[in-house]
This record gives sequence, C-alpha cells and structure tokens, in this order.
Amino acid sequence: MLSVPGVDHHNYAERMLGDGPAPQVTCPDRGCAGRLLVAHATYERYLGGALFTVLRVRCPGCGVTHAALPEDVCAYRDALLPAVEAALQAIEAHHRPIDGARAAGEQGPGATRRVRRWHRGLDARIASVIVALLPAAPGAWLERARSALGEGAGALVRLRHWLWSRYALFFGGPAGLYRHGRPRHAVRRLSTDLGSHAPAPARDRPP
Repeated sequence: MLSVPGVDHHNYAERMLGDGPAPQVTCPDRGCAGRLLVAHATYERYLGGALFTVLRVRCPGCGVTHAALPEDVCAYRDALLPAVEAALQAIEAHHRPIDGARAAGEQGPGATRRVRRWHRGLDARIASVIVALLPAAPGAWLERARSALGEGAGALVRLRHWLWSRYALFFGGPAGLYRHGRPRHAVRRLSTDLGSHAPAPARDRPP
C-alpha cells in the first residue's frame, strides 16, 4: 500500500484514473533508488457504502505491486481518516463511543461498536509504536502528533505522511502500521505487523 500525497477520495478518479498525467509515485524499496511506479491494474473496494476503484501500481525494478490509496482512506476499513480522527477527538472529550460515532457520521446499530474498535485499536499496540517514534511531548499519542505536525484537522493524514517519509511505515488507521506499506503476513485486526526487523533508520530523526 502507498498513500498518494495531495490526492484524496474526492479527486482520486480524476487524478489517478483519468487520461491526464498521474502524480509521480516512487518505489519505497531503497534498492530501487526512487524508481517511478507505473499503472498495473485496478480493483474495487467499498468506501462509504459504495464501490470505489483503486489503482494498483508496479515497480519496473523489483516487480512489486502496491495499492495506491488516497491520502485520506484507511487501509482495510470502509472509513476515512478524518472520520476516525473526529471520532477519537469526541471520545477523548466525552468518554463515550456514541459521541465518537456521531462525530464520525457513523450510523446504524453497529456504529458505536465500530467506533469503539477504532478507539481500542489506536490506543493499543499501534499507539505504542507511534509514541516511540514521535518527538517527546506531553499528552496522549494524538496530542503528541498534533504538537509535532501541526494543530487543526487532518492530523492523521499528516501523521501518515510523516511516518512514511521518515520510517517507510504505512499508517493504515485502525488497521495497523506496515513496513514499506506491505504486510508480511495475512492482515490481523489491530496488528502493527512490523515484522521481525527494527524500524529503518530515520532520514531526519526528530530531536
């Protein structure tokens, strides 16, 4: 999986699947020295209850294919990062998953359970890894991310770009963190799936 900066689910079809030039996306494998990825195939997944077409791209060097996701879409979830962020903020403020469901626009009998799973997942193993990588600051992991990467909406999108650019870790939202955007094994709920190797050295390690 790769996240394409500046391309969200609204303009994805026009930018990635249209006739015009697509954003240049490079292979995350360091051995490929920034080779540009090329269109390979497409597949469909549900997003917001409707089918959404995702482009798969391939590296001409190593031959690995990646799903090129919009920057605001969660991996393996029918959810957007802004909705997850709104839910987490509401839960932290009111301590009730039902308020998180309302803030995220989640509806139906399973909305509260779904948002509770988001909160638990991002408060468990994923959060512990994120905290270890973020600069030292007071507060929970989301507060620390805002302190380091900027206040205001879009903190999870900024966090995704930051983790990718410095550690080659893909932040999938509640689904986990993945080395080079590729799970080593079958996806497991709440798995950070970082494999048996330590995180790659930071290119610009924060103080």
